[in-house]
Amino acid sequence: QNRNIVGAIAFSLALNYKQMELYHAMPFFCYLLGKSFRSKNWFFEVVKLGIAVFSTFALCWLPFLSNLDQTRQVLHRVFPVARGVFEDKVANLWCSLSVIIKLRNVPQEKMALISLITTALLILPSSIHLLQRPTKNNFLLALVNSSLVFFLCSFQVHEKSILLAALPVMLLQPRYPLLCTWFQVVAAFSMYPLLVRDGLTLAYCALILLFVLTSCIFYWQSLSSHHVSVVAVVALSCVGMILLHILQATVKHPASLPDLYPVLFSLYSCAHFVLFAVAFHCHQFGLLQQAVPSISKEKRS
Repeated sequence: QNRNIVGAIAFSLALNYKQMELYHAMPFFCYLLGKSFRSKNWFFEVVKLGIAVFSTFALCWLPFLSNLDQTRQVLHRVFPVARGVFEDKVANLWCSLSVIIKLRNVPQEKMALISLITTALLILPSSIHLLQRPTKNNFLLALVNSSLVFFLCSFQVHEKSILLAALPVMLLQPRYPLLCTWFQVVAAFSMYPLLVRDGLTLAYCALILLFVLTSCIFYWQSLSSHHVSVVAVVALSCVGMILLHILQATVKHPASLPDLYPVLFSLYSCAHFVLFAVAFHCHQFGLLQQAVPSISKEKRS
C-alpha cells in the first residue's frame, strides 16, 4: 500500500526481534531505497526513511548501550560464531561440502568470514537489480533469492531456516505455481529427519499430499500447460524423494554410517535448492518465460 515508512519501522522491529530476518534485509533495503529514489522529492524520502530506521534501532538498543560488556554479550548471543557453521545435516552448501572436506576442522572465525563474503557476493546481483527496478514482483523474487543464498551459504544455518525462503515462495505461488509447489515439497522433504525426531511423520505425509492436491485443484490449467520436459524433471525429482523415503523405511543403514539417510536427504535437497536459486534469479532477471500473467499491472514510476 506504499506505506514505506511504516514498512521500514515494522521490518526494523522484526530484525531486532529476530536476527534471522537478515535473510530478508537486503530486499527490504533495496526495495524501499529504490522506491524513494523514484519519487519526485527523493532526497526528502531517503532522509525520512533513514530517520525512521535509525530511530527504531536506537530505541531497541538503548537499554543495552549503557554498558559495553552488556552490548558485547548481546552481539555474542545474536551472532553465536562458536556454535559452528551449520547444525545437524542441513541442506546447504557447507554441509554438503563437508562430506568431502571436513569444514568443522576449519577455524570458526575463518569459516564465518568465508560465509560472510560468499553470501554478500551472491546476494548482490538480485539486490542491485531490485534497487534499479523496485517492482512488487521483483521484491518478492528478491526475497526468495536472498533467503536461498543465506540458507545455502551463510553461517550457523538450521534446517528450519528454509522456512524463511518458503514464506515469500508462497506469495509467488499464483504466478509460478509449478516451481513454487515443487519448492515447497522439497523444503518439507529437507526437514524430514528433523520432523521424524519430533514425531511428525504422519503430519508431514498428510500435509504434503493435501498441499499438492490443493495446488493441482487451484492451478491445474497452469500446471498442465508446461512443456513435457519440465513436467518430467519435476516428476523424476518427486520419484527420487519417494525412493529415499522407501529406502529409509525398509533398508537399515550400516552400523558405520549412522547418519547415512540424513546426509542423503541433505545432499538431494541441497542440489534442488541450488537449482531453485538459479531458477528464481532467472525469473527476476526476466530470463525465463512467465507461465501465469501478473494479476495486477505494476506502475513504473
